[in-house]
This record gives sequence, C-alpha cells and structure tokens, in this order.
Amino acid sequence: MKTQLISPEHVKDAAALIKKGGLVVFPTETVYGLGASAFNPTACAKIFSAKGRPSDNPLIVHISSETQLAAVAAPLSPQARALAQAFWPGPLSLIVPKNPNLPEIVTAGLPTVAVRWPRSPGALAFLQACGVAVAAPSANVSGAPSPTTFEMAKSAMLGRVEGILVGDDCEEGLESTIVGFVDGQPKIFRPGSITADDLARVLGCPVGNLTYLPPPEGRPVSPGTKYSHYKPAAEVRLFRSRDELASMDVEGHRVGLLVVGPAPGHPDWDVVAFGDWKEFGRRLYSTFFDLDRVGCTLILAQLPESEGLGSAIANRLNKAASS
Repeated sequence: MKTQLISPEHVKDAAALIKKGGLVVFPTETVYGLGASAFNPTACAKIFSAKGRPSDNPLIVHISSETQLAAVAAPLSPQARALAQAFWPGPLSLIVPKNPNLPEIVTAGLPTVAVRWPRSPGALAFLQACGVAVAAPSANVSGAPSPTTFEMAKSAMLGRVEGILVGDDCEEGLESTIVGFVDGQPKIFRPGSITADDLARVLGCPVGNLTYLPPPEGRPVSPGTKYSHYKPAAEVRLFRSRDELASMDVEGHRVGLLVVGPAPGHPDWDVVAFGDWKEFGRRLYSTFFDLDRVGCTLILAQLPESEGLGSAIANRLNKAASS
C-alpha cells in the first residue's frame, strides 16, 4: 500500500482519506493515533488488521465537539460530565454508555465506548476537517511501544495505512488516563498524566476509591488492560536504586540504561539520563525506539514510586518488562 506523508497545511487531504474509508495516522498530545471513521465498520476493521490488534480489544473514539460526543455516546452521567468539563480537551478517556448507532466493531461488542477529546492543535484540526468522530488506537503494531514522534509513526505504519499526518513530538508521551465506571463508581482503568489526585479533587472522593483491579480472565472492558503492551525489541529489566546495577547480569548484552538525574559512569553502556520523571515519561517510548535502533539487547530502566505521574510510568514499565 502506498502511504501519503501529509503536511499539516494539507490536513484536508488527510481528512479526505478518512471520508473515503482509509486509515490515517495523526499526532495527539499523548501518542500518535491510527484513525478511521468511527461510523465506517469496514475502515475500523482495517485498524485491527494494520496493527495486528485482537478483535476483542475496544478502540478509543476521538471527538472535537459536543455534536460528535452525542453521536457516539449516551448522555454523560453527572460524574462523567464533571470530569469532561475539568479535563477536556486533554489526555483523559472516559468509558461511558455508547450511542446505539455506533458500530459494534468499535466497542468490541461492549455496551460502552471509550471517548476522548484531545487538546493537540494538530489533532483538533484533523478531527474538525474530518467532520466525524475518529476511532483511533495508538499507531503501533500491537504490543510495541506507542509512537510519540513522527519517525516512530512512520516506521510502524508506512505501507500499512493510506496517510500519515506529519506532526511534532508528542507533548505528554504516555497514553491517556482512562476512567470508567463500575457499578456507578469511577475507577482508573489505565493511569496517565491526569493523576488519581487530579481526578479525586474533581470527584470529591478519596484517591483509594479510584483503584480498579481488572478480572484475570474475560474480554477487556477498556484498551490497555489485558494484552501485552509497550515492549521494545530489547529485553527490559527494572530497578529502583542505582545500587542494584552492580549486581545485574548483563553479560553478552549491549546495554541501554534509563535513569533520572546525573548519568552514572558506565562507559560501555548507552546511558540516557532524564532531568525529571516528567521528561522520563515524555521520552520513554522514543528512547526505547532509539535504543532498539542502535542495537541494544537489554534495557535497564529505573522504576519510579507508584504515585502521581509515577503510577503511569510504572504501569508502562511493568508491562514492557513482563514476560
């Protein structure tokens, strides 16, 4: 398949591909998305094929207006509306009852849909040009790190999609926070840059009430809760203290090291030292990509405390390191 690389000045060309039933990769503030019209089941089926995505893994639908929200979802509950008003446009996805007109392939047959109103100017321009809600998971082959740069998106999807919209590096670099409702109570299905503390302040509830433990079996009710995710080609091992590095068995590996703070003295390793955890999260996937490209076979990544943004980073690192 020939893939058009489309500049932001020609966003209408990208929207035209969506209207014709094609797939378009587009930048958001979180990661690059792989989009199709949410109301074209044939186009949405192509998303699963392009990614190698399991068919029971629902898609997130991206909107840019209240009209598009009403087209894909039932009226929001008071709690969902409060979160939408606080964090949209932005990196929050809400799992809410679907509009019955939304094709079942988008929601994997579930009665709910994950919806997000992104804040990225490039994403908003694209969605507004499309004039329709766009179903869009991350633009990676399933299981691999999500693309957060144009080069990553092109590497993953060139020849698999009709168009790739050129954009800047993603501002957040981690997928959106996903909030759903279990027996009417809000729960965090996937942590992101909008933290549990942020959500609790709006909802007026204890942070601990937002914890969600997915069942070990059964189909996923949210993207990012069941299948393997975020894995680079290199093996990933985690550590908390730099003192642990001395005991790591790295024989036979080209080693990449991800740390926060001053770079330790390992002249034979590819060391990436981040200024803080926000930079770590923003550049995590692109660093995985870069270390894979230079031939690292083992990545040692520092694990943050599981609170605030650290909860989202730890979530992605634990999945990347899982067997």
